[in-house]
Amino acid sequence: MDTVYSTINIYNIIKNKYNDYLKPEITSITIIQSEESVWLESVEVENVGGSLEKQTVRRIDLDFIADEPEEPYFNPKDTIEENVRRFIKEFSPYSIIQTTELFRKEACDKIAMKYERFGVDR
Repeated sequence: MDTVYSTINIYNIIKNKYNDYLKPEITSITIIQSEESVWLESVEVENVGGSLEKQTVRRIDLDFIADEPEEPYFNPKDTIEENVRRFIKEFSPYSIIQTTELFRKEACDKIAMKYERFGVDR
């Protein structure tokens, strides 16, 4: 039996929400989901000379993020739309820097400082 995947590109939403934080070389951010897993995929583009571009695709299985013990925060039993909503609406900047490589280093440092010093997570 073939595995079926659903995808939703969230790049424009993330770029609009976190434009000052997002790595400029990222050109795509997608949530991918099967019946068994939920992934976050990002694509970074680098010019390697002339008209050649190198694309680096990073795919993170989000199963290590848990809301409750033994219950994944991004649950493949939920719809992909629900998991996208969670990532966009509920997943905080501090959570993003702890689990992904979407933000520039300076942005990560700023977010971490606000959280660690003041408990600010938005």
